[in-house]
Amino acid sequence: MPENPYRAMVVSVGGTPAPILFSLNINRPEYICFFISRETKRMMEEDVIPRLEFKPRHYDWIETPSPDLLSDCYGKISKELPALLEKWQVSPEEVCVDYTGGTKTMSAALVLATIEKSCCYSYVGGAERSKGGVGVVIDGKERMHFLDNPWDQIAAAERKEAAILFNRARYASAAEVIEKCIPKVSPDRQPLFKALLKMVRGYDLWDRFRHAEAKTPLFRSRDILITVGLQNSEFKPAVDGLQKNLQFLHSLLASSKPSKLYFYDLLANARRRADLEHKYDDAVARLYRAMEVIAQTELKEHGIDTARVEEKAIPEPLRKEFLERYQSRDDGKIKIPLFGSFRLLEGLKSRTASKFFHVYETRIKSLLNIRNDSILAHGFNPVEESTFENLWKAVLEFSDTNEKDIPKFPVLQV
Repeated sequence: MPENPYRAMVVSVGGTPAPILFSLNINRPEYICFFISRETKRMMEEDVIPRLEFKPRHYDWIETPSPDLLSDCYGKISKELPALLEKWQVSPEEVCVDYTGGTKTMSAALVLATIEKSCCYSYVGGAERSKGGVGVVIDGKERMHFLDNPWDQIAAAERKEAAILFNRARYASAAEVIEKCIPKVSPDRQPLFKALLKMVRGYDLWDRFRHAEAKTPLFRSRDILITVGLQNSEFKPAVDGLQKNLQFLHSLLASSKPSKLYFYDLLANARRRADLEHKYDDAVARLYRAMEVIAQTELKEHGIDTARVEEKAIPEPLRKEFLERYQSRDDGKIKIPLFGSFRLLEGLKSRTASKFFHVYETRIKSLLNIRNDSILAHGFNPVEESTFENLWKAVLEFSDTNEKDIPKFPVLQV
């Protein structure tokens, strides 16, 4: 153990001073907080402090009102220790907690109260004990045990929780769990958690259609996660998925709006809302927008913008109807909605529009009526799973979409 690795120590005081002196004289902290009971305060003052082989900058104590009541011990240390550290201007990672002395309850409370704050724990054991090896350590036979950062183990469970949240499309919540772990795990573990945090935040941005903002954290997380994936097979599926997603995202951002890639992205988003969150109203709303995008994309190839259609671009058989139905009385612009977009494409001899109207009367129309009656549209009725699934199949059919072209966020198995 390096000399003076910690600026402060919190030590629980029990019935014998030897292990406390051994621990403090080895570590020589600048600041000491003694966790005592009324019965051990005198020993601290008479048998510990005068026998220290160094002079700390400051020492203080926290006295539990009851050394055998967990709630009393925990409450006392939780309330008073943060104020001491603030007064000393010592950060939690500069603290080592020695829970050797005191009652078992005091030791348990000390660990529980500092597990969210401290990165080191120590315990004084020894090769020889009294009472045939089951009593206290014999003076002069003490041995210092420094425990690995417990957060390296706790974070493994936290990482699993973050993975569960991520796989349920709760990206912001997953990011919060990972972010909490970063300052607590050991330095050599932090790069992995920081990369995971960037990745999760990137997917959160993507899921909210903030594609340009998502690109940077996703790309920055890639290299570290690739390295981890080479060493840990559990990460490989996620890394492979990230690589494919980055290729798709790069192409999407390079394309002009609207494009078929935005159509695919909306389909993927709808699938996540349905499969991962069971939010079928949201999912159907995205399918509706996806149908608009596929029509807008094809109309763009004819030089037509659905927000400002030029009169001359409308085929003669449709022109009068479109002017009466879609031309604004305020600014004179011709703006066409979903149905009008496919009508215009049909007039332009579009194969996609022909397929759309082939399934419109028998399938899509009734499903869109349900969508229009939903609480996220114009009514108050929830959308059922069956409505989403039927509309999903209809959209894929008329648009000739292969599901392999739809991006899928990775599944975390960590």
